[in-house]
Amino acid sequence: MDYQLLAQVFEEEKNPLDHFYKNHNVVQIESKMLQILQNSHKQLLFLIGEAGVGKSAFLNYFAISAESNTIKFDVPFFEPVDFVKTLIKQSNVEVEGNSLVELIEQVTEIYKESDTIVIVDEAQLLSHSMIETIRILADSKAFWFVLAMHKHESQKLLNEPQFTSRPHKVLEMGKLSFDEAKGFVHSNLNRGEFEYIWPSIEKNFKLFYKLSKGNFRDLKKLLHTTFLLINFALQSGKSKFTQVNKRVIMMAAIENGLLDV
Repeated sequence: MDYQLLAQVFEEEKNPLDHFYKNHNVVQIESKMLQILQNSHKQLLFLIGEAGVGKSAFLNYFAISAESNTIKFDVPFFEPVDFVKTLIKQSNVEVEGNSLVELIEQVTEIYKESDTIVIVDEAQLLSHSMIETIRILADSKAFWFVLAMHKHESQKLLNEPQFTSRPHKVLEMGKLSFDEAKGFVHSNLNRGEFEYIWPSIEKNFKLFYKLSKGNFRDLKKLLHTTFLLINFALQSGKSKFTQVNKRVIMMAAIENGLLDV
């Protein structure tokens, strides 16, 4: 059995869409977002959730599947002028002017009749000047904005006066249930033609779930590291660690900081 190849099935660096999983919570969020986009006036949407629950994977999926034009920013380390210029360039229109005021006037004129959705991931990292720029653009009603952020850092941004006084919706992405986590792992093993390893995974799945606490990213990391450890044990002749068992899983949890020692 090639455990190194098996580990790659759950490698975090892979295309996020490879691991996109429509659990019940994701289906609900997608349905609510589509309902808001179709039946409400343009406003701010906030997608919150703990780190690792799958917000980025969902946004990548949504940006591709949405019928409306979407512009997605993965890491918001930019200045307002560069941000607005990027929006203008996305419309294939030449940028006119250099001041932020001029650029905002141009971009709102370009998009005022569109249903464009601007998605900003890791929005908790936005600078104050960027928050103010988004507020101005949101007030122009030229865009929908979807701002995704970590739950524990969301309250500070949501309490900004630029947002509290304006129409907005907050959608929360939660953790995987036990059955959802189990279904995700099983489907990925089956898709990767590693069905034969499933019985040993299923036998220990309560431990996998307990250690990952239903966190999507932590579950993938735990599986990935477990298989890498087994691969190393096979190459090193360490027979006690050559199969999926409690000892190997606990070592993988320690390696990923999921267990204090």
